[in-house]
Amino acid sequence: MSLADVERFSKASPVVASLLAEGRTDSLKAAVSIAAACGFHFTVEEARTFFSSQPTAAVRHLTDEQLEKVTGGLGSGEPS
Repeated sequence: MSLADVERFSKASPVVASLLAEGRTDSLKAAVSIAAACGFHFTVEEARTFFSSQPTAAVRHLTDEQLEKVTGGLGSGEPS
């Protein structure tokens, strides 16, 4: 468990990192579970500490393209 794992995971998975950056306990728990399944080990408190120490500008919002990849482009009602 380490802050280094939080940082590596946030860079490896920007989609899940956005959950971490929200700072909500339920989002942090979900992101920590996903990270653990990917071999990254850190606690909710370590994630909270890491993201609270980051400048606000470092928090990235997902682009429409990234969101589409997460959802698989489903539900837009438009053919690909």
